[in-house]
Amino acid sequence: GVMIALHACDTATDDAIWSGICSGASLLIVAPCCHKQVRPQLNSHYIAESQTHPLADVLKYGVYRERMSETITDSIRALLLEAAGYKVQVFEFIGGEHTSKNVMITAVKTRKNTNWRDDSNKEMMEPIIKRIQSLAELGGIKQQKLAEWMDIDLGGVSPTTAAKAKLRMPHQMPPIQR
Repeated sequence: GVMIALHACDTATDDAIWSGICSGASLLIVAPCCHKQVRPQLNSHYIAESQTHPLADVLKYGVYRERMSETITDSIRALLLEAAGYKVQVFEFIGGEHTSKNVMITAVKTRKNTNWRDDSNKEMMEPIIKRIQSLAELGGIKQQKLAEWMDIDLGGVSPTTAAKAKLRMPHQMPPIQR
């Protein structure tokens, strides 16, 4: 199957990706929209670390913090898709003069066994998960919806959310958060 999500707002992109992974979609095509979940975390992290953060001179400008939150969010998504057994590409699909929301993530399933929790995948998964955690740490990201669905700890996932992801049937859409 194929899963397509165009300009799904904020974590709706993560829900769509998770749905595609769970349904075993052979191709996922996503054009993310806003990145509201990560931005406040990056802002708080920058304020707390503004004197020592390696990117302090970049992040002191709000416009760059916004762009960085988009970059970190979509990079985490791409790495999580790799962890789930997909070959991933991230690129601009339309010129910047038309819209600033012009990033597309495509993922083609490459492994039949996409259970990242399976012990046979452990050796391959550990480096990817470390890269995800390192990227999240750089931006002060403790929570990201797709990582929560996949039960990958970024340093602040609530056990309740992770437990919900484990109990959910693979073919179900993620529950609506109220």
